[in-house]
Amino acid sequence: MRKTVGMGVIAACIVSLGCVINKEHQTIPPLAQDLRHIAKQARQVLDYVEGKTDTLPGMAEAPQPVSRLNHFLNTIAPVQCAWAETRDAVFSPPMIEAVVRMRERNETVSALKRAGCLGESSRGLVELRECDTTRDAEEMNASQKTVAEENKDRTLLYNEIARLNKDLPEVNVAKIQSIYAMERLRRSHPGEAFQLPSGTDFDTIKATSLGRKLGGECISGAWVTIP
Repeated sequence: MRKTVGMGVIAACIVSLGCVINKEHQTIPPLAQDLRHIAKQARQVLDYVEGKTDTLPGMAEAPQPVSRLNHFLNTIAPVQCAWAETRDAVFSPPMIEAVVRMRERNETVSALKRAGCLGESSRGLVELRECDTTRDAEEMNASQKTVAEENKDRTLLYNEIARLNKDLPEVNVAKIQSIYAMERLRRSHPGEAFQLPSGTDFDTIKATSLGRKLGGECISGAWVTIP
């Protein structure tokens, strides 16, 4: 009897606490929450692609034991997900497969970027640019193949992220592309070609040290060489 009463008290406290947390939760801008986990995921993806890490969430997940108390809490408080200020990003098998392929060709992509043959667009895709290397027909064909394969995997990645977040109205493919483009721009190296973003993203870049270094070349939507 005491055990039953005790569990009832816990349940009542959780429901009461949930109401308080939900009320406070509404004061946090939804847009910031909707995009925060995607920005974090972009950093995880690019860290893996660049070889800074060797795993991604979901690559080798092992089931975690759930205590009896946690199981009880999950049962009586199904709305607890709404309490969190952020949500965890999901890595689906198609996403992981695409990112693994991107990692495998990253050395080739990076070499072409260093040579000025590839540029990073504001849509999060790579574009072929004129350079000494691509003047050779065979090299041009190889570079075009690399661009096509890279953009195919990047597009798959963006579309899959949008699908997994379709319950969030602020999340769409275009926004995901801009998040990845901005993260790549933050990781840029001197000599690489980038297309500057537009809108609020451009305002953000203009206020950074990169924007100041670019000076008069810092124009919304313009292609620039990173100084």
